[in-house]
Amino acid sequence: MTDINAMRLDQSVTCEEQDRYGFRYVAAQLAQSVQDIGREGSAVIGIEGAWGSGKTSLLNLLRAELEKKKKNNTFVLNISPWLEGSGTSLVESLLIPVASIIAAEEERRLSPDEQKSLKSNKALTRTARVIMDYTRVTARYLSPLAQVAAMIPGMPDASGALDALADTMWLKEKGKTAAELRNQIADKIIGLDLSFIVLLDDLDRLEPAQAVEVVRLVKSVADFPRFRYILCYDKAVLSQAIKRGLGVEDGELYLQKIVQISFSLPRPESFDLRREFLSGVVGLYKTVNGSLPDKEVINELKRVTNIYGAALKTPREVQLALNNLRFRYSGIRDYVYLPDLCFLQLIRTTNPGLYDWTEEYLTERAIVESGDGSVSEEEQKLLTENLVEYLSRFRSSEAKSVNSLKHWVPGISGFQTTVHTLFTPTGDEEKAMMTANRRLGSTVYWRYYFAFSSPQNVLPPTYFDELFRKSSHPEEYTAMTQELLSRINSNGVSSRTWFEHIMSQLTWPMINERTAAECSGLLRFFFDEGDEIHGRYRRRNRWFSQYDLDVNRVADRLLKRILDIDRAKTMETLLSLTMKGNACVWISHYIRDLLWNNGLVGNRAKPKHERVLKDDELRSVRHRFCKRLNNSELEFLFEREGELGGFIWAWKDIAGPETVISWIAQQINSDKTFLMLLLSLRSHIISSATGHYLALDIREIAHLFGGEGKILRRLERIDLEDKFPDLVKEVRAAIELKKSF
Repeated sequence: MTDINAMRLDQSVTCEEQDRYGFRYVAAQLAQSVQDIGREGSAVIGIEGAWGSGKTSLLNLLRAELEKKKKNNTFVLNISPWLEGSGTSLVESLLIPVASIIAAEEERRLSPDEQKSLKSNKALTRTARVIMDYTRVTARYLSPLAQVAAMIPGMPDASGALDALADTMWLKEKGKTAAELRNQIADKIIGLDLSFIVLLDDLDRLEPAQAVEVVRLVKSVADFPRFRYILCYDKAVLSQAIKRGLGVEDGELYLQKIVQISFSLPRPESFDLRREFLSGVVGLYKTVNGSLPDKEVINELKRVTNIYGAALKTPREVQLALNNLRFRYSGIRDYVYLPDLCFLQLIRTTNPGLYDWTEEYLTERAIVESGDGSVSEEEQKLLTENLVEYLSRFRSSEAKSVNSLKHWVPGISGFQTTVHTLFTPTGDEEKAMMTANRRLGSTVYWRYYFAFSSPQNVLPPTYFDELFRKSSHPEEYTAMTQELLSRINSNGVSSRTWFEHIMSQLTWPMINERTAAECSGLLRFFFDEGDEIHGRYRRRNRWFSQYDLDVNRVADRLLKRILDIDRAKTMETLLSLTMKGNACVWISHYIRDLLWNNGLVGNRAKPKHERVLKDDELRSVRHRFCKRLNNSELEFLFEREGELGGFIWAWKDIAGPETVISWIAQQINSDKTFLMLLLSLRSHIISSATGHYLALDIREIAHLFGGEGKILRRLERIDLEDKFPDLVKEVRAAIELKKSF
């Protein structure tokens, strides 16, 4: 079993080195207080704390401290009633070890001849036999003495002799009361100068009948001299169990009659709990990925831990959240963003209602975003009311805030604790960011956060083996291309196509197993068919955005794989595809994406270890593509709806604004071309109230046409000349629409 799967399901501390919450200091002081009671005294001490607060950890450390500080002839006994088998009573669990200790001490003080005689007769010492009788009386049933004695270390197997002895002893002692037997035992404990410290853990896990048995145990032997009891329990839980088991009105009051001294386990500071969670997550990332997370991921992990980790109340909750992360992250790391997965597991642990709400909301949102359906006002109202209720359960004002939540769950608008609307549509820029980073809000990846695999995961592994095989054979390239494109028209489960499912399965682990020929053939497919892919999706949905598909990330993985195999040969292949690939528009977007990732344009540079190409390699690709565009006729783009505007912005980042401005100046000699170009530069806007729109921001595009005034004057002239009235009307409507937003 690997380290990542070897989760600590029991997070109890067993030694000081494991202590992360300062329990060792509490244990040291408690041990001293127990010692201060003195060997002569008796007491029942209760250590109280909620489930998961660290009682067992404290008891483990306390036991070690007591062992270190105990005086001669003091014995520390540990009993876990919750773990005891049904065949052994709790009284036996305590008194049999006591009998063993007394028997060993009595035997040690016998002369050699007496010890020899005792062994030859296969007998217990007298006090040990008295304890056995007292055990049988107080346990309220008669276990065979041989069975009981066999539990004493060093006692020889003498079933027949001991059964006969049991009958003889019971006849002799049956007239004695439990009090008389108790006095005999007490006198012997004092005479032998023995002392016992008894630790009882997990009392809050007991059923009512078992809780009554514990009460009987303590009442039976608590007043033995030199017995100090330390009980660990959740006060509310154990009180309720006693109430039900004994039928008393007030279980807490009854408990007070038994426990003379109580100590409430201090709750770990919130900072300590958050620190341990963050430390565990960073360790998980390093184990799975082989390196520490970069600064951006660290900052996001700190953000989610500070906001939602503040709701962690006990060490057990920290461990539960970490165990859930360890169970999931290794298998789905290529589909998720770890800080978002941490968000989900934190709320799943501390606010499970909000976790369920998030899954329900994202399920409905996927339908809304895809255009396959809508959510009624009544359903939205109920979702809103439930969200407000779940957020109110947080103590932290930041965790209660809608502004905090919408960082992880998109489409929510509101201020502080007020929810204004749900299912607010996501713009292309935000959608691109979420898909590129595999965020929880991505329509491509969101489902992986709640399941180990996509619900579209129905294609067998052999399908992908065959796909890569075809891609590596030039004579089968056409068949492979037709197969992939045909999957765009085939619906799988829900609204997603099989093509989207195939893209989601082309993760790094799958690609990293493939040969250079297999990856090169599939990479060529995107350089040849990227425009056709987007064109087919736009015919299915006119509002389709290139960022609705994660094609660029798949291309990144394929390119990285063949670069790792042979970098020089791969660069030759990449430069050739850049010059000869049929998908000119997709290539422009992909090169622009690479430039942004490297920080050569824009302001969203990725860390160096996440970049696909080196800067000098990328500059070479950029130069080669600029050369291709300078020698190309691009007027055909006017005939391809939805492509020209995006291409112009990508070209501007690749070649610089001067090149694009010069090309536009050559194209707009025709008024019709001028109007069509303006329309192609409209932005896609989504309104939660009225749906999808195309709006034209004159100020944003003015520098491409020589200024805002120049655009408006020419538009006015064309209008006055009554040329292309429909196009003019459409342009003016787009301008006004932008102003309204």
